[in-house]
Amino acid sequence: MIRDAWRAWVALMDRRESASALAAVRIACALVLLCDQLWTNHVGLVMPMWTAAPDGFGTAYSGWSDSFGAGGLWALAVASLAFVAVGAFTRPACLVFVLVSAEQSAIAPNCESAIDQLMRVVFIVLALSRCNAKWSIDAVVTRRMGRPMPALIPAWPRYVLLVQLVWVYFSGGINKSSGAWGPQGGFSALGYALMDPHNGRLDPDLVATVFPLTRVATALTMAFELTAIAYLLWLYYAATPGRPGRLRRWCNRLRLRWAWLGLGIAFEVGIAIGLKLGAFPFGMLALFPVLLLPAEVERVVGYCRNALTPAKRASSPS
Repeated sequence: MIRDAWRAWVALMDRRESASALAAVRIACALVLLCDQLWTNHVGLVMPMWTAAPDGFGTAYSGWSDSFGAGGLWALAVASLAFVAVGAFTRPACLVFVLVSAEQSAIAPNCESAIDQLMRVVFIVLALSRCNAKWSIDAVVTRRMGRPMPALIPAWPRYVLLVQLVWVYFSGGINKSSGAWGPQGGFSALGYALMDPHNGRLDPDLVATVFPLTRVATALTMAFELTAIAYLLWLYYAATPGRPGRLRRWCNRLRLRWAWLGLGIAFEVGIAIGLKLGAFPFGMLALFPVLLLPAEVERVVGYCRNALTPAKRASSPS
């Protein structure tokens, strides 16, 4: 039994798939973080955030970046993210960003959000993957050198990111201990958060008018997060529709996986519109490609490619 389980584990970790999902995550995450860094500079916070007190908000930390200064450290972050986005020297660029991000955190631990911590883990996994096998300068260069990257890459990095994303949502649900998130508090948590003058973007009077809808949204949020672990089972059932089992047929027929994904997208878009959470909702959405099956990612890519080239389709012979 142990031998069979080990062989099944090795076979799972040795699976190959298209690089589209990891390539999409690489580009999306790099662009989200790049925009975040550029916005930080636009509002004039680079020097205050990553300069030690009393000149800035940073701690009295003294590390390897002392010779760079806040501006140099920021420039290094921007450059590494740009390299990751276009897929040039992807692996070292991912590791450079992780080091820079960790240094920024050490200088100003109170100035980073949860997405910064999450993305450091994501970029380490990307550095260990073949996320540059598609849509990258690395792939173009190696192909012209006569050593093209493989069409199929190891799937285990996507599995790691998938489990991490699911755990983030599930742990978020089980850690919401306030009664306002449940029926005993009338599912009022989101409504109160949206009316918070420090975190909310919307007019409190508008939120008060639609407060019953925020109760529904709070209940759906809890349902979405607490069922996150079940998504792994639904994904497995979707990948093996031909196998027997009533539960498999029932889950696939009801499209529970797609309902959960729809809730997730609505959740992230909703908090991006209603709450001042910075890059967090966009960073989470950037990881969503790992939730899809490889064939589904390819279909989405094909749809986007066709939608962006209407003139080519119109000129093709019928």
